[in-house]
Amino acid sequence: MNAFRRFFGRDDGESGQAVVLFAIMMLALLFAVGLAIDAGQLYSAKRAQQEAADAAAFAAAVVLYQQGTGADAIAAARTVYWPPISGSYIGNIKHVEVEITRQVKTSLVPAEAAFNPVRARGVAGSEPLNNGYAIMALDRGNTCGAFNTQSNGSVQLYGGGILVNSTCTSFAAQNDQGTGGPCASNCFYIESPYPLDVNGYATGHWSDLGITVNSNHPQVSDPFAGFPKPTVSGLPTCNSLAACQDGSGNQIPGVYSVNLGGAGNTDMVLNPGIYILKNGMDTAGNHDVTGNNVFIFNTYSTYPAAPGVSPNCHQINLQGNATSTLSAQTTGTWANLLVYQDPACSVAMEIGGNGTFIGTGSIYIPSAQFVFDGNPSSLTGSQLIARTVNIQNGNISINYNPVTTAQPILPRLAE
Repeated sequence: MNAFRRFFGRDDGESGQAVVLFAIMMLALLFAVGLAIDAGQLYSAKRAQQEAADAAAFAAAVVLYQQGTGADAIAAARTVYWPPISGSYIGNIKHVEVEITRQVKTSLVPAEAAFNPVRARGVAGSEPLNNGYAIMALDRGNTCGAFNTQSNGSVQLYGGGILVNSTCTSFAAQNDQGTGGPCASNCFYIESPYPLDVNGYATGHWSDLGITVNSNHPQVSDPFAGFPKPTVSGLPTCNSLAACQDGSGNQIPGVYSVNLGGAGNTDMVLNPGIYILKNGMDTAGNHDVTGNNVFIFNTYSTYPAAPGVSPNCHQINLQGNATSTLSAQTTGTWANLLVYQDPACSVAMEIGGNGTFIGTGSIYIPSAQFVFDGNPSSLTGSQLIARTVNIQNGNISINYNPVTTAQPILPRLAE
């Protein structure tokens, strides 16, 4: 009873002390609870704003990836700095910075919201992706021989390896032991340490040639899937070769409804620019085809209208008895992309004959086979990407270098 009385301050000499201590303790507990609630609100607000900033920055990066302008990116993100004004990507026009500041009204001290600003910042951009493959066979199905070389085919790769996506147990066939023929032990060569990456299994003489084979390798996505197609706007329509020539008889960029080349015996020079081919390209003949800073887009006859169920596509056929030399553009949307065949077209691209073809830049035919059937012709290039690759005859030499090959530009969050 005495203890009870003392607790309520009824004991002589200790009146009210426990009540004061209890009040102080309760005040501290209430302050701690309030502080935890306020901190949680600030954290939740920060997280929500960070997600908003990241989403806005990524949306703006996608606009840049789709070849939109900086103003378009700003409109997509609303609160944005283009290019970024801080961080690692300051001044980089391929990136967008988004910053969001919000005053958060907390529960403990709601009147002091002005002192609780929450800032979130996100940076996203469209950046090049170096895939490191000199040859890519993109077919993802059970396609046997998706990459195939015959005994008369010579392949020499430097700076990059081979990717084969096919799931077939014999999808990557190498039928040349490299011990005979005109190229002796170098009939098939991949510079070390670059491997053959295959989703299924490889057949042939890979191990005899000292080439590392990585079976069960994860399939790799098409590096240029969704890559923008060129517009016909501003380009002349070429119903004949003569209709699109300069004063020197050189071909000028344009939309060609006539076959580019015509299998003639006259040298053909391509001036720098974009060539949209609606009737294919045939360079068979005995004279040279040359062109610097060119981009060749092979497409269907009704482009840019929708392709329909059965698009009418024509082949790129690079053959002849002379030397043909083409180099890709080095700047712009299609930098270092020499040949781009519309994904709607499944007609094979073929290089053959007795001549030499030198191409600086990537060759990209995502829905079709690449056939090399020289006698023996030579291809010296930068990168080959096709649905399947069939090397029957001739000599292929590829020196993969990110500086001279197309690099897919993909949107991603950077900061």
